[in-house]
Parts: sequence; C-alpha cells; structure tokens
Amino acid sequence: MDYFDKFITATQSAIRINSVEAEPLEGMPFGKGVNDVLLFTLDLAKSLGFSVFNGDGYYGYAEIGEGVEMLGILGHLDTVPIGADWSVPALGGDIIDGVLYGRGILDDKGPIIATLFAVKELVESGLVPNKRIRLIFGTDEESGWQCIDKYVENEELPTIAFTPDGDFPVINCEKAVSYFDVTCHKPSYITSITGGDRPNMVMDNVRAEISDNDILSALSANACDIEIAENVVSSTGVSAHGSTPEHGTNALWKLLKALSIVDTSWATTMNNIVTNTDGSGYNIACEDEISGHLTINVGTIKSDTDSITFSLDIRHPLCITRDEVYEKLLVTFDGYHVEKGFFHDPLYIAPDHPLCKSLIDAYAEVTGDLLEPITIGGGTYARALPVAVAFGPIFPGQESTIHQRNERCKVSDLRLMYDIYLLAIKKLAFCIV
Repeated sequence: MDYFDKFITATQSAIRINSVEAEPLEGMPFGKGVNDVLLFTLDLAKSLGFSVFNGDGYYGYAEIGEGVEMLGILGHLDTVPIGADWSVPALGGDIIDGVLYGRGILDDKGPIIATLFAVKELVESGLVPNKRIRLIFGTDEESGWQCIDKYVENEELPTIAFTPDGDFPVINCEKAVSYFDVTCHKPSYITSITGGDRPNMVMDNVRAEISDNDILSALSANACDIEIAENVVSSTGVSAHGSTPEHGTNALWKLLKALSIVDTSWATTMNNIVTNTDGSGYNIACEDEISGHLTINVGTIKSDTDSITFSLDIRHPLCITRDEVYEKLLVTFDGYHVEKGFFHDPLYIAPDHPLCKSLIDAYAEVTGDLLEPITIGGGTYARALPVAVAFGPIFPGQESTIHQRNERCKVSDLRLMYDIYLLAIKKLAFCIV
C-alpha cells in the first residue's frame, strides 16, 4: 500500500497547528501550540501501530521493531515565527498549482512525518525490521534545543541516526554554531532601536526612533533606501536562514548605511564591521578544505535606556574554535561588551562510513544521481547524537524557502523525497544490502 497521500493529508493537518514557541504552561514547556502538534503527532503514530512516549512535553518518540541496535530518525515539530507578507495562508497547508504551502512543510513537519509513513509502508509490505526504529520528535529545535538536551539526558541513544532536516544527498559535515551578544553605548540621537526576530534569521525589519531633527532632515534629503515617518526611521530586508545570510538582505545594513552619512562615529563604525557575511569586517574570515568558509549573520538588535545589543550567529569551520572567534571579536569590538551565547560543536562523519554510504546509495537509486556528501553551515539535530547525519529534504539546486515567507514545496518533490526516505530506511533497518 502506498502511504504517500496519507502523508500529505497528515502534514497539512500538522501545518495548521501554530507551533511557534510561546509562553510555557503547566506541562507545556514551549506553549500550547507546540504541545498540540506533539500530541497530534504521537496520536498519529499510535494509530499507525507504533508505541509512543511523551517526554513531559519536551520531546516524544514513536518506536517499532525489536533488537539491541536502534535506527534513530530525529526531526522537530516547532517552527520559526511565521513572519509577514505571505501571499497564501501560512497555516493553511494549501496545495495550489501542485505546490504545498505552509510554515513547516520543509522545516521540519513535512519531512519527519514522511519518515513516519515510510516506516509504516515498509512494515505493511510484510518486511520485518532487523533493528528497532525510533522516530524522535523535538519541540524546541528553533529556539535552543532544550528538547534534544532532555532526550539525550534521559533516553537511550540510537546506534545510527539521520535527521530529515537538511539537504540531499547527505550532509556529513556541519560547521560549528556560535552565538554572541554584543552591547555598546547607545548614541544620544537614538531614542530606541529594534529589529529582527531571532539570531538565526536574516533581519528583515528594523526601526529606530530618532530624537535629533537635524539628523532626520539630513536623512530625508539623502533618502538612502529607508523610510521616514515623523521621528521613526525604518528599513525592510529579505529574510533567510542565518546559516546562509548571503541569500537574504539584511535590513540593518540599509539603516546603518543611511545613518553613517550623518553619524561618523557609531553608525560608521558599525557599518564598516557588520555589512558582510564572511566575517571580513569582523576580522574573523577563514576557511578550510573540509568545512568551507565562515559565515556571520547579525540577526537581532534592541536597545534600552543607555545601550544597544545586537546578536551574531556565526557558523565557523573546523579550523577555528569558538574561543578563537571570541578573542578576535573582543579586539574588533574594542570597548564593547561581547558575551558568549548558544553553541554547538561541529559535526563530521567520514564519507565512507556505512551510514553515509547507505544514504548516498538510496538517493542515487531513486534519483539516478550519484553525488558526494556535502558540508553546511546549518546546525541540524544530527550533531546531538553520536553517529548521525542530515539527509534531505532540500534537493541540490532547489530553491529553499525554509525560514522565509511562503515556505513551500512542489508535491512532486515531496513524492521524490518520500521515495528516497522509503528506500533509505529499508537499507538501514530492513535488509542487508
């Protein structure tokens, strides 16, 4: 029996649940919406014949099969904020002209639900797993990974695993992820400034209240890609994932460029430092043969009475450590306060490892393309487990709308993705190949 259509229907239902992190409630550490989608998914898995477990709202899992060894499939059900300017309902799960729209269709509700139905289809075909298969559902991947931290602390770890939350053909190397908060004194002419949603999203909006009329007049005269309404100066950019900031347009860059015309101190200094994505302005640009080059995104900015704080999302290659990045930032931001934040170690699994080889082979058999494993700057769940890689759902050359407005995927690509996961799981847990 082909379960693809059932997968599509279930994914549409999951998309319709707003699972952006919200204020915690009793038994719901990341808010009601996140808890609702976790319960929906566990109920779905139970109806398909899996045994299920709820880890106090932090995570859940569905398991089938027997054996000492375990194949883990790790995905997440939470999403980034919806954002503005969607041309279709962001929580509609609508199919329009062969394209399925909705926050989470690619990141990561669609892919993790696809693997659930793929396992069900293999079992229904009469195949018997040669190891346990456990699908692990995270609920805080986009906001801090408390979910997987709880899982690792409390649960058995898979022997091998993949996360359907990256790129095809397979991601065997992930750069380190380091967040830093940088705080400086607020210029006297700025009453307040705010912009961005999260460090791992390119800032698509920023607004500053300006108290100096001469500066406002000068900005009006130059009209540098900004908007001015009374004493509020704002700019708009294009969001993208923080691991690929070059794919977006940072709204703060536009504002700093305008302000640097009238402010040769703070705004000019900031403009010279932050308006790049390779770290060159920060004096941290570097690269290596295995993991590529460093990227940096300034994702949020906010102010209080006396200071301005902005967040940096840095994806750095194996050749430089977090502490080395920190020391260089202290020099670059001399006189500013630099604080370490969220951090993940890099990941590297050799291309000839059996896990990588099985996944590459499955991808090649379904698509006809024999490709090499790749490196990304994105931080996937794979690095939380001992032996794991990221595997799909984005195809080589495919436009990725992850973390963007109108997140979407062609139904034909979802079909291809589903077939790849079906064969990959079969190779890893149902037969010796």
